[in-house]
Amino acid sequence: MKKFIVTKKQLNEYVEKKHSEKVFYDIVSDIHLSHINLNENVSKQNVSQSIIDNYVRKNLITQQVNEMLIKYGIINEERQII
Repeated sequence: MKKFIVTKKQLNEYVEKKHSEKVFYDIVSDIHLSHINLNENVSKQNVSQSIIDNYVRKNLITQQVNEMLIKYGIINEERQII
């Protein structure tokens, strides 16, 4: 078994990265599930925007999460669904 020696800064960055990835995958999962369960009368874009707004309200969208959402084409710079 190998031992890795990391600094506190490296450990904090790793934990922050993993938390950001988890939040990103939770957002994508919520959007996917909402699209599956919607009926025809509800706009998918409005529901997706409300999911993003909900995460913003809870202060879970950090800079890293925001960058991942933009990179994968889910939102634009103003946090609007594409």
